[in-house]
Amino acid sequence: MKKIIPFVLYIFVWQSAFAQKQLASHQLILPGHTNDVNALAVSFKFNLLASAGWDNTINIYNCNDTTFKLIKSINDAHRAPINALKFNKQGNLLASASNDFVVNVFDSTFKKTKMLIANDGHVSNINSIMFDNSGKVVFSGDDDGKIIIWSLETQKKLRELNTGSAVNAMVMSNDPRTVFVAGREPIIKVINVANGQVQRSFVGHSDMINAIEISPNQQYLLSGSNDKSARIWEVKTGKELKKLPVDCWKVTAVAFSFDSKYCATGCNDGSIKIWEVETGRLIENIASQNYNTRDLVFLKKYSQIAAAPMLKGSVDFGVRIYPTDLIDPITMGLNDASKFRINKFQNAIDSVMKIRTLTKQDSFKFQIKAFKSSVKNTNINNSKIDTVKIYKTPSLKK
Repeated sequence: MKKIIPFVLYIFVWQSAFAQKQLASHQLILPGHTNDVNALAVSFKFNLLASAGWDNTINIYNCNDTTFKLIKSINDAHRAPINALKFNKQGNLLASASNDFVVNVFDSTFKKTKMLIANDGHVSNINSIMFDNSGKVVFSGDDDGKIIIWSLETQKKLRELNTGSAVNAMVMSNDPRTVFVAGREPIIKVINVANGQVQRSFVGHSDMINAIEISPNQQYLLSGSNDKSARIWEVKTGKELKKLPVDCWKVTAVAFSFDSKYCATGCNDGSIKIWEVETGRLIENIASQNYNTRDLVFLKKYSQIAAAPMLKGSVDFGVRIYPTDLIDPITMGLNDASKFRINKFQNAIDSVMKIRTLTKQDSFKFQIKAFKSSVKNTNINNSKIDTVKIYKTPSLKK
């Protein structure tokens, strides 16, 4: 028994190092940009990835399966660097915000249909953009702490909110009466859209907050700050659930997977970490790169994640695509064994099972959980089960 423990620990260390090296070296750099990339957006409905940055250009990629095709470059999108992109929930409209103080909206053919600008509009860099849930209203936030609410129908300003601090990021929950705002202050404000009053605050960070994202299931809020931390909050109560040990100086980007099961954090040293939301457990680590991670998105088949890089001493401009070892239970073909990807914990468990039966202690050590019933009903392979009913993902062999 004493010989087994060092053996398993060796496997964990070796595979962890290998996975990190593999993720860092097997990246794909998408063509089309001639300068740094600031922003990303995904339309899951139409399998589109949009990117924009310092070359004032928006690139649109078709991202079916593992292939990426540049289908449109909007070279006249703005007259200054683009800081933010967002598709509406329907996936047929794309909004962009820039240092030229203008918000543009593009239709499903990528034609500019709306130019949101007013005489008393933005007079400083616009850092954040989003649609409301109906897709008929656009919110934009700037360096002066101003949030403008625009009507897409009239292209006019509906309302202006003054937050008192530069707006770095905004998100909206299913409640159309409020918007979540983060910026230079170390708090996340929940602001009433009608009167601009702060209804409540998420308190815990000690420095400027760079990015926030709400989970698709509306249960969690993820934030990244200059205080060397990322945090998972409960949307309903504002309670801090997890403080993620990101181990970097500044967390500059955050993202949720489409099923809210995983989240990702990106740092100014280029490192990217993927976490299990429910437990806060680190799943994967992408090593530091020669760039500042400006934005992150999971792709629909979340075996891939995209990063927007601001490069350091390099001219290899373009969105970075990294593979992950996450298994997508929705798009994965359960009857096709070749589509299963065994994570780095699986091999360690397999090694133990070659020697002995799994025990209750193993369930805590490896954090083994019951496999989905839909998988158990498929005759892929027979799992080994011990007396305390511990299930594991089947080890698949051809």
